[in-house]
Amino acid sequence: MRRTVAIGGFMATGKSTVGALLARRLALPFVDLDAVLVASHGPIAEQFARDGEAAFRMAESAALATVLAGGPCVLATGGGAWCSPANQRLLASCWRIVLTAPLVVLQARVGAATERPLWDDAVAARWSERQAAYADADAVFETSGWTPQAVADAIADRVTRWEAA
Repeated sequence: MRRTVAIGGFMATGKSTVGALLARRLALPFVDLDAVLVASHGPIAEQFARDGEAAFRMAESAALATVLAGGPCVLATGGGAWCSPANQRLLASCWRIVLTAPLVVLQARVGAATERPLWDDAVAARWSERQAAYADADAVFETSGWTPQAVADAIADRVTRWEAA
């Protein structure tokens, strides 16, 4: 039985890029949870400004539940989606993959991007706080120094072994 592969991790670890490549490799649909939220509620930065983080997180949880009810896929979650205990319970039915990279690498990837509402002066503290939420993953893949395709291939190999067991 195929399971959804949920990809989590901090902002700029490559969840969406690797997820799309992984979906092609596994012949599964790809769903980017942030894209789902943008399609239904507008740009994420605007959602934060208009509604606040608490409302955004509620919408994120509802979208997560809807996506997971739709059948197996490769799902790139938002960086904070794994921090909610309710979301962690939903994700427990998935193969949970976390992408990671040192904060300095992530900072270089983001550069001066302003569309990330939580990329601010507190980013180092937020990165540190979220590590505990990511620790319950089935596997962790380091993305610095690897191409997105190499990371997707490594994840695909792992998932294929899990599903064959």
